[in-house]
Amino acid sequence: MQFPFNRVFLAAACGLCAALSANAAPWLDRPVLNAWKKEAAAVHPAQAPPLPPGVEMMAVCTSFPAAQPLVLEGMTHLLTFGDMKAYRKFSAALKLDPDCLMAHWGVCMSLMAAGPEFQKERVESMKSMKELALHPAFPEHERAYADALAVLLMDGPEEARKAWKTLYETWPRDPYAPLFYAMLLRDGFDDRGKPGEGQEEAVRIVDEVLKKRPGSQAALFMRALLDEVAPVIPPETVETARRAVAANPQSSSAHHLLGHFLFRTGDYRGASAAFKKSEDLCIDWEKSEKVPRALNDAYFRSAIYRAVSEFCAGRYKEADRIASAVASVPLDKEYPLAPGTLLQIWEARNLPVRLMLANPDLPRQEYVLKASPAPLPKGFPDLSNGMMAMLTQYMGAKYSSQQGGAAAVSARFDKLSGIIRLLMDGAATARQQMSLSYWVRSLQLGNAYAMEIRAMMFPESANIWLSNAIRDQRFASLLLPPVLPYPEEWILARACLKAGKHKESLEMCEQGLKRFPNHAGVLETMKKARAAAK
Repeated sequence: MQFPFNRVFLAAACGLCAALSANAAPWLDRPVLNAWKKEAAAVHPAQAPPLPPGVEMMAVCTSFPAAQPLVLEGMTHLLTFGDMKAYRKFSAALKLDPDCLMAHWGVCMSLMAAGPEFQKERVESMKSMKELALHPAFPEHERAYADALAVLLMDGPEEARKAWKTLYETWPRDPYAPLFYAMLLRDGFDDRGKPGEGQEEAVRIVDEVLKKRPGSQAALFMRALLDEVAPVIPPETVETARRAVAANPQSSSAHHLLGHFLFRTGDYRGASAAFKKSEDLCIDWEKSEKVPRALNDAYFRSAIYRAVSEFCAGRYKEADRIASAVASVPLDKEYPLAPGTLLQIWEARNLPVRLMLANPDLPRQEYVLKASPAPLPKGFPDLSNGMMAMLTQYMGAKYSSQQGGAAAVSARFDKLSGIIRLLMDGAATARQQMSLSYWVRSLQLGNAYAMEIRAMMFPESANIWLSNAIRDQRFASLLLPPVLPYPEEWILARACLKAGKHKESLEMCEQGLKRFPNHAGVLETMKKARAAAK
């Protein structure tokens, strides 16, 4: 089973607990949970401004009507993976009403994965949330939200599921609780593509929400997200993503969601257009809110995904252009551990090199070296240097193999293996540098490169070495494209074609297209294999 969201959510929660200072200790002691009633008392909302498109109504306890839509917008952003945008909405609500419990809850939720720059705000909102949640004057519904977050932080996702289930069942008219519950239920698909029990239950719950609220952007987003890593993406999921965009065309998250599913179904040009729209909206938001690029991680995700989409479409020069642009964004010394900064140092800065080395027409080495990033400045998470170190060895192996230098290829393999071993010991550092998911991706990349170098060293047994790389592949996630912009079957297909094994080459191409439908490079290799087989 795959548990992508639960791992990230729990890791973020653990990171938040670790980041809190000692003066927050009373809140981190096991909180006294409120006794929840089976039937909720009606809460009458104050007269509030109209809600933005796709945002669902829910009562929020505040004496300032303008704070209510801000909180609800923030909750929608939370459920559509827009944490920093959510944080800005909750913060705006707190400026109007410093005693808004749900706004403090939202700040705590949205800053879970933020860097130490936000430690003070996390601590203050956690304290305020505790004080407000323990006050009997506040609605029981809102205190239940605070309790559910406390359970998540203290006891982890398993117990948190129970808390969210109780909240969802006790307040059935709440449009957001069932979606948070569905998030925690997700347990992915097995090796045969069968969804887990939690996955099926999450689908049932979100479908129920959509029957009542067909225009809910958060519910539409969540319904599509449940198929994020499915082996096969049904047309209905793509249509649901389009409906999420229609619910709020100004949502960068919705356009990114659509781009992901177009990518998964092989419409790389359509995916690129969707990611470009997301980028543009992210930049507009950045300018209007006066937010530094380091806090705009959604921009980096969409730009990286767009470059990979263009690569898969066979538009290599355009892919290089986009990758170079996103790699050239200056690092912000004020935010060394911000979400956007981490994407820069782990993914964006080395993206041009990764795409060049993946190009079937390998460019001259001096061009790749020119595209390589400068040494990481002091003050930024240095574990990410391991990513570039692995790329350097893979680069050397590829060019040595091209020149027939078997001994040099072997030496590069040995150096790469040593780097991987060192990097594998970096789990504690990765947690400290808030880079655990990127560290895991770097190891996946290193292991794939190691198997490819083995295939260069022993071409007659390439199928043995590459079978491991093929087995270890993962489908693209919503947040980032695959660690390699091609299926590993493509590498084996080209090796078979070079060895005159045309039938085997065709078989590998067909297998690769199941993972990357319509991949231009794979289709070109298939065309060559068919021509050679005649």
